[in-house]
Amino acid sequence: MTVRELEIAREIRRLVREELGLEWGGADGEELAGRLDSLALLSLVVAVEDRWRFKITDEDAATTRSLADLARLVARKAAGAAAEAPP
Repeated sequence: MTVRELEIAREIRRLVREELGLEWGGADGEELAGRLDSLALLSLVVAVEDRWRFKITDEDAATTRSLADLARLVARKAAGAAAEAPP
């Protein structure tokens, strides 16, 4: 993972802890579905969308299995949004 992705992963862990009231004790490559139930996963998606101000599509979700995948997705979408922002 890049430095930016590591920063995002750290922020996602904070969201899990503060928004969901859970601790992330797993590795970045561990599957989210193995650590969180479906309601917690949905809550995490909403928290990430609210934090970074973009929607996670069904296609995004289909390819996002781990915390590392989610961090890469957020980094990619955030970089795309910054590139599209007017000067």
